[in-house]
Amino acid sequence: MQTLSAIRNIRQKPQSATRCAGRIKGQSQISPCTSGADGFLNHGFMPLCEPAKHLPEQEETENGFFKSAVHLGKLHNLSLVDVNGYNYPYNILLAHRDIQTKLNRQPYDTELLITQTGKDKQVSLVTEQIFEVGNQLFYIPVVPLFTFLRKKENKQCGTLLLAVMSYLYREAGVPYYRDEGWYMFDEYEMNREFFLECHQENPDDYEEDISDILKNDICGDIMQRKLFNPYHLIHLAENIERFSPASPLQEECLQIAQDTLQLFRDFPKCSVFQNITPPDEDEDDEVPTPETYIAFVGDCKGWVFENIERSVNDYLGNFSQMALPSRTQVFGGTDNEIKNLEFEYRLFELIENLCNILFDLK
Repeated sequence: MQTLSAIRNIRQKPQSATRCAGRIKGQSQISPCTSGADGFLNHGFMPLCEPAKHLPEQEETENGFFKSAVHLGKLHNLSLVDVNGYNYPYNILLAHRDIQTKLNRQPYDTELLITQTGKDKQVSLVTEQIFEVGNQLFYIPVVPLFTFLRKKENKQCGTLLLAVMSYLYREAGVPYYRDEGWYMFDEYEMNREFFLECHQENPDDYEEDISDILKNDICGDIMQRKLFNPYHLIHLAENIERFSPASPLQEECLQIAQDTLQLFRDFPKCSVFQNITPPDEDEDDEVPTPETYIAFVGDCKGWVFENIERSVNDYLGNFSQMALPSRTQVFGGTDNEIKNLEFEYRLFELIENLCNILFDLK
C-alpha cells in the first residue's frame, strides 16, 4: 500500500502587517481574515429522493417494510430511526439508509436489500453477505510441520499445530492434496506426468526435481495419517491448559490453538463449503470452485509448488469471478437467529494465521 507523502504548507509564515501611510488616528485595527468555518464540510446532508412515476402501493409497502425492519432490529439489537415525520417513499429511503449504516458498524460487511417474497409478494428486508477472497490462495503446507516435528524440543508446540490442522482437515473439510477427486490432487498428478516425460528425455537433469516430488508424496502421506487421527483434536483442550509458552512462536501457536478450539465449540458441525452454492449445470459459464483456492499442499517452496502455483494462477486468470461463500436472510418474522458468515470469516482468518506460522517454522 502506498503512503502519501506529507504535504508541505503552501502559505507563507505570518508576518507583521506593514503600516499604511496616512492612517487615521483612533481607527480600529483591522485583523487578518480568519479561516473559513468548516461547518459545511462537517454537515451530513440527507439523501435526495426522486420518486419514480409508478410506486408500489403505499400501505402494503410501508406495512411490510417496517414490520420486517422491526424484526431485523430485534435480531441484530439495533435501534430504528424515527421516520414518522417523512412522507412515502422518503420514509422508507431514510429507514433503509439508517439500518444499512448500523449493520456495517458490525465486524462483517452486509448488504441490505428490499424485496418481495412469498405468494402475496410481501415487502421484506434481506441481508446478504459475501466473503471475498480477492487474489489470495489459502494453501496450507504440511511439509514445514513435518520437519518441525522431527526435533524433540518442538513436540508440545507441534502437537498444538497438529490439532489445528486436524480440525481443518477432519471438521472444516479443507481438501487434502493426497486425496483423490480433489482439484489439488489432479494438479500434483499432472505435474508428476510432466516431470516423467522430461525425465525420460534428460534423466541426468532432474535429480533435484525428483527428490522434491518424493518429499511432497512421502511427507504428505505421513502427515495425512496424523491429521486424520482424532487424538490431537480430542485432547486439544487439555494440551492448551498445560502448555506454557516460552517464546513468541510458542505464544502464536498457543493463540491459534485457542482460536481453533473456540471455533470448534461455537460451530461444531460447520464446513468450509457449507455456504457455497454449487455452479448451475445449465449455465454455460464455468465458475472455479473453492477447492482451487483453499487446500492442503505439500511444501510451499521448491520446483513442484512453483509449477502448481503457476498453473493455478493461469487457470484462475481466465475467470472474472469464483464461487464464494455467501449467505442471505429474509426478515419475514419467522427466524429466531442471525444468519451470517461469521464462521467463514473466522475460519479464513485462522487459516491465514496458521500459514504465517508454518512459513516461518525452522
